[in-house]
Amino acid sequence: MAKKTGLGHNFFISGYDLSGDVSAIDNWSTPVESVDVTSISKSGIERLQGRVDLDASFSSFFNDASGQEHIALRNYPATDRNVSWTFGSAVGDVAVGAVAKQVDYPMTRGADGSLTTTVPMSGNGVIAEWGNLLSAGKITHSSATTVASKDDSASTSAGASAMIQSMSLSSGTATVKIQHSANDSSWADLITFTNVASASDSGRTSERKTVSGTVNRYLRIITSGTFSALVFVIHYRRGTAQDRVAY
Repeated sequence: MAKKTGLGHNFFISGYDLSGDVSAIDNWSTPVESVDVTSISKSGIERLQGRVDLDASFSSFFNDASGQEHIALRNYPATDRNVSWTFGSAVGDVAVGAVAKQVDYPMTRGADGSLTTTVPMSGNGVIAEWGNLLSAGKITHSSATTVASKDDSASTSAGASAMIQSMSLSSGTATVKIQHSANDSSWADLITFTNVASASDSGRTSERKTVSGTVNRYLRIITSGTFSALVFVIHYRRGTAQDRVAY
């Protein structure tokens, strides 16, 4: 890996691809509370790490076209929103996911005629998870497909999390899985996402899932079912012994 710019990034929220509308990630902070546990025998303050939060916001141009910014954000729900910020479109590129609340949809009309919004997001019980793309950015499967494997060099023993952002599905029902293998030839299911059905939302959905225990060295995406034109992106994070919460 190497030093990189912030060019070529993508942004997804609840199955909407807002990469062409978002102008900036204004803030992505994961503050941790400090718990004072100083005893009378100490002359300096002792602290433990407490709860962690997400404090994030992004700016976007107004766009009321189908599937774009205004449609995605105008009726911000009381339920959680799955957020994915990917640092490129290649397998292995850095990606971060969060489960968050959209807490406002403020609009600004500038003196120059610009119409923009800066949307704040607050975490909801899940830490922001820094990981990597398992798909080559946003990909399309026209039918059942097995994607080439990704070699992570070694297995891990502390579980994993993964997030799918499904933008559309033309017809049928698709099942999307992440499989793992110790030798790149014998495969087992690791994570199965909820079926992405061609319904009134045309397959638009998002989901975060976790698994505990051993995650083998090789990972791949596999889709099955009878369907056409599934458009989606998947990123994941392997757990480590230093995780704040074990999967």
